[in-house]
Amino acid sequence: MLRKLTRREVAALVLLAAALVGAAWWWLGRAEAGPALVTRDSAGTPLAPVPRIDLSRLDAPRPQARAGSRDIFAYGVAPVAPPSSRPPVAVATPPVQAPVAGPGGFPGGVPGGDPYAIAGSQLNVKYIGTVDNGRGVKVAVLLTDRDEVLTGQAGQVIANRYRIARIGIESVDLEDVGTGQSRRIPLRGS
Repeated sequence: MLRKLTRREVAALVLLAAALVGAAWWWLGRAEAGPALVTRDSAGTPLAPVPRIDLSRLDAPRPQARAGSRDIFAYGVAPVAPPSSRPPVAVATPPVQAPVAGPGGFPGGVPGGDPYAIAGSQLNVKYIGTVDNGRGVKVAVLLTDRDEVLTGQAGQVIANRYRIARIGIESVDLEDVGTGQSRRIPLRGS
């Protein structure tokens, strides 16, 4: 709680403010009246003149740009490249290697697994429960290995990768949006 200042404390604050204003006045009075116009650098050589800004360009009509052909990082209309008389260059694509069978004899080690999936790219989540509002709307609550809480209803995408396929009493089914694989995560108690 704040207390009321005494007359002595108020007088001390007024004197301190006056001293600060006086010091600022003295400091600013020592400096020159304004910034000096620098026409030479520290070595004594003259600086380059300041270029003139042509403000008459503002009133000039602007060229029309076609939609989709304008470079947003360039000012003006994009130049059109002249047609080339050279035939297009054919690029050879490297042959695709067959995926190596993993454990269990299946590509990637899992039946129906993605043979090109990066190892450890799965999201490690724990199904910690369901919230029901009493009208039949269920929301699954999942916890990642980074202690992030993910929530969603059936059909929604979580973590930009998994769609909640089904919410059960003791498990939730997640479908990988990229590969179409699904996995069931059982309920974990605390």
